[in-house]
Amino acid sequence: MGRERTRALILMVALAVVAAAGPRADAATKLVSAYAAISGVFGGLWMAQEVGAFARQGLDSSLVYISSSTQIAQAMLSGEVPIALMGGEAVVNAVLGGADMVFVAGAINRPLFFMVVTPDIQRPSDLKGKALGVSRYGASSDFATRLALRHWGLEPVKDVAILQLGGIPEILAAMKAGGVKGGALSPPTSVRARREGYRELVNTADLGFFPHDAIVTTRAFLRDNEETVRAFIKGYAEGVHRYKTDKALAIDVLKKYTKVTDPELLEQTHALTAAVLEDPPLHLDVRGIQAVLDFLTVPKAKTVKPEDFMDLRVLRELEQSGFFKTIR
Repeated sequence: MGRERTRALILMVALAVVAAAGPRADAATKLVSAYAAISGVFGGLWMAQEVGAFARQGLDSSLVYISSSTQIAQAMLSGEVPIALMGGEAVVNAVLGGADMVFVAGAINRPLFFMVVTPDIQRPSDLKGKALGVSRYGASSDFATRLALRHWGLEPVKDVAILQLGGIPEILAAMKAGGVKGGALSPPTSVRARREGYRELVNTADLGFFPHDAIVTTRAFLRDNEETVRAFIKGYAEGVHRYKTDKALAIDVLKKYTKVTDPELLEQTHALTAAVLEDPPLHLDVRGIQAVLDFLTVPKAKTVKPEDFMDLRVLRELEQSGFFKTIR
């Protein structure tokens, strides 16, 4: 999705919210939040929206899909999206570059991507001289791909080309068209690919910690709108709990947002994602942020700590207040 198209989409969502607002919505705080992929890892966010969890916290909420965390970072820094569920590498890179972004809660602390390849790739070494697809450079799928390659002793770019294709479903489409030999896929796309005969080489969740998705905002927005951030975290926590405990409704939500109708794909997607979503109180594992810092080659990454990228004050206050126990 191009930058202008992204801006137009956000504007359309905002106008739709205004047009639909009634007397009750006038008293609520309007909030547009973004998510980074058509993937079941965002099931908790989608559930929160569908069951009115954000509305119960006083938010007039709307969601916008922006096809990678790197593009969400651009939208956030331009003031178009104040809060998002997005991957950690884009946040760390942005902050190292001087941008105002901060983690405020966790969502998934391991990279839930499956390295899936075409049937002719029998082993990782067969990828040498070939190309893999990612959504965008600097996105979570890019990190997972590079993590897997280094795990196999292959050098990204030098040994295996990496092409950005725009989104997770687009990676599978490129595999079918012969443009790439594989890529980092997340459910339901990964489930669909395996069922269609593509080969899974590794589940990157087995390779270590990484903030696959976290709740992110800017320090400025957190400072000026702390109650809004608190309301968003509370609503999201309720959504995660409902997603993990109400399977039938969760599958309906997945069907709506992913456009997948196959019952088996939906069942497997729910099982895979519900297993890795952080239960409230939405712990953010510092080992994931440290893994990103260790992976980066820029000198500044070696002089900072994971805590420099986090402000978990609101999350801790909610935990201490006992809020998270009320939704269990």
